[in-house]
Amino acid sequence: MDDSEDIVFGVGDLVLCTYDLYEGYAYFFELPHEDFPFRGIVVEIQEHIEFADRFGYEELYVVRCFDGNERFFAYSELKLLSHAKKILDKE
Repeated sequence: MDDSEDIVFGVGDLVLCTYDLYEGYAYFFELPHEDFPFRGIVVEIQEHIEFADRFGYEELYVVRCFDGNERFFAYSELKLLSHAKKILDKE
């Protein structure tokens, strides 16, 4: 979603999340449109994923969405809303 390769997502960052294939496969998810795109906090970054080269990503970001569910997103499916480090530095 965000074309900038300079952004590094970290645990605790607030992100806006969209699935790249959502429109084509929406009938599988049965998600209300008011919940999409998702908003949440990155809680884990998974690296060294089996078969990652087949899917075209190196890392998966586990995001705890505001609806209480944890979902997995690729880098290209995230847009940064706020860095956790900036918030913690102000305290």
